[in-house]
Amino acid sequence: MFRHRYRRRQIDNLSEKTIKIAFVGNPNVGKSALINALSGSNLKVGNWPGVTVEKKEANIIINNQLFSLVDLPGAYSLNPFSLEEKITRDFLINERPDLIVNVVDSNQLEKSLFLTFALSEFEIPMIIALNFFDEMIKNKTEIDLKRLSDLLSVEIVPTSGIKGIGIDELKRAIYKTANERNLPNILFEEELDKRFKRIKEILSDRREKLGYPLSFVAARILENNQQMISELSDKKLLDKSVLDYAVGNTTYIESRYKLISSICKKILKRHKDNNELTQKIDAILLNKFLGLPLFFIMMFIVFKLTFDLSKPFVDFTGYFINDYVGKYTIYLLWFLPDIFKSLIKEAIIGGVGSVISFFPLIGIFFLFISILEESGYMTRAAFLIDKIMSSIGLSGKVFIPLILGFGCNVPAIYATRGLDSQKDRLLAGLMIPLMSCSARLPVYLLFTAAFFENFKELIILGLYFLGAFIAIILVILLQVSVPSLKMDSTPFILELPPYRIPPLKFLLKLTGFRVKSFVRKAGSVILFTMILVWSVNSLPYNAPSGESYLAQGSKAISFIFAPAGFDKWEAVATLLPSVVAKEAVIGTLGQILEGERVSSGSVKDSEEYNFSSDTLKVIVKFKDSFIEAASNLLNFFTITSFQEKEKNEGLINRLKTLFTPLSALSFMIFILLFVPCIVTISVLIQEYGIKWTIFEICILLVISYSVSTLVYQTGKLFVR
Repeated sequence: MFRHRYRRRQIDNLSEKTIKIAFVGNPNVGKSALINALSGSNLKVGNWPGVTVEKKEANIIINNQLFSLVDLPGAYSLNPFSLEEKITRDFLINERPDLIVNVVDSNQLEKSLFLTFALSEFEIPMIIALNFFDEMIKNKTEIDLKRLSDLLSVEIVPTSGIKGIGIDELKRAIYKTANERNLPNILFEEELDKRFKRIKEILSDRREKLGYPLSFVAARILENNQQMISELSDKKLLDKSVLDYAVGNTTYIESRYKLISSICKKILKRHKDNNELTQKIDAILLNKFLGLPLFFIMMFIVFKLTFDLSKPFVDFTGYFINDYVGKYTIYLLWFLPDIFKSLIKEAIIGGVGSVISFFPLIGIFFLFISILEESGYMTRAAFLIDKIMSSIGLSGKVFIPLILGFGCNVPAIYATRGLDSQKDRLLAGLMIPLMSCSARLPVYLLFTAAFFENFKELIILGLYFLGAFIAIILVILLQVSVPSLKMDSTPFILELPPYRIPPLKFLLKLTGFRVKSFVRKAGSVILFTMILVWSVNSLPYNAPSGESYLAQGSKAISFIFAPAGFDKWEAVATLLPSVVAKEAVIGTLGQILEGERVSSGSVKDSEEYNFSSDTLKVIVKFKDSFIEAASNLLNFFTITSFQEKEKNEGLINRLKTLFTPLSALSFMIFILLFVPCIVTISVLIQEYGIKWTIFEICILLVISYSVSTLVYQTGKLFVR
């Protein structure tokens, strides 16, 4: 209460103006970690307008002044090669923030200062956050901060966003610089400096008409930037004589790096080789013979641990929400009609449960991915795979989300956020639903047990390869037919950071933030879809088996699937529930083939209620989840997560009345290539927008129908 009152007084006394601060730096320099440390993890996450690049913002209060912190995408330069660099440059030009916080990796100072020099040209007050400073000390590197600060005319604050070092000092520097508004020095070697100043003199009388900061324009002319020259010529703002002072891009860059190198020699003193350990590790992990095998082993470990550790908790969460919370919610709502109790338990609580049940999977996955990212390994993995992926027009980083898609499409799509270009993010997102996720595996196990007992492993492996093959064909066709997705010659620029051991507290905070983002954005879509599916699956309420709206609709359209070999309405009726969850195919088939309703029907009146006994069961199951997870960990080299449960001989025998081996194969292919589950769809909408999601759904409908039909009709030529 007292904290709330204090906060209220702070807000009442705030200055009216909000000061906008842009955090700018190379990729992987810790901008997000610094903003997290400054704001207490109160980040707001969205997308930049019109693109799928993640936008992060936070607000903080310093001395009753409100500051808006904007985390700009990582950039190496401001002559943009990538979408991220274009967004960063355009934000600085169009939004004109009040202050730039240039986040610099202390261990990569010489490489990072090129961007610092470029930022000085925007004529915006700036401070430098010298991040990972604790590592610089550990590496026994000395730096003359005062000399560097005097040269650049900016305040320099040593920080470590991950460990919370220098955060108070950074806040003081932000407040001071934002109010004093001193501009940084713009540094060139002597000859280029003369040319730069002369260009500024010539253009100074038309400063207001340029549409850009004067220094930024002068620097672009100095490097003979044709785009800027053409734009100014069209506006009749450029005297041809000014071009006499241009030196060309190569000379400009070489001169800048030469100056940076001379400055670093004066301010840095190294007592040992900082990269000695990194070089030793890279000699193994980037070895041309060992690198790729070790990468696949690493991905297997992440894949395996994620599902082995999360599965017991996913099962427990489903039980807790549906069989405990749902049961006693209905008990407390005894006065409602059965139809409303069914809606609440199966649609609303079931919808919430489907979101919450993803917590363990998403959380453990993001924890492992955060470890790989923050340790520096993920960047090296992209380097290893780049040659393979470049053959189909994609960067090496795309391979990582695709591999993860075999486990679960949802976190795999989230993993595309780490890709460098919008094209790669979009194409990877369109490919991932074709990677056969683990939820499809129970369907394969059931059907192969019924029809292909002696070739089970071969059939399942073939399905995995088929999905990946069709994804490759899809991405090639898209690049050929869609102009904005064509293969380009954008250079693959990758900074290999030193290896780091990220603190557990930081990893947990980052994981929690990502899980919270998933729930907030995906939950509403999932809940709406669950209610929709319940409606067609359960109405008319208490109707005989085979007369629900789902059954009636399935009978009406079943003829469409005759060319694919499964035109029985019972098979068609599983397709809509499969959009809720792929494993729902088995449950729906079981209910139909055993003569029950397609859905679970009315809420059981005869259900026994014993709160203390049921609560004890929950506690025991929760304890057993830890035991099972530990057992899975100990039995790491078994396929615990994907083992088939006890065979349902009755269901298998009934399946044989609906399918032949050929139609069963066609049905499995259809499930493989069909529209993904609603959680995946909601994440596709979140990441790529409604238009591309609709396109993906439509293309998957065409692909699943066409391929399964092709397989069935071709098979008929050989199987009588």
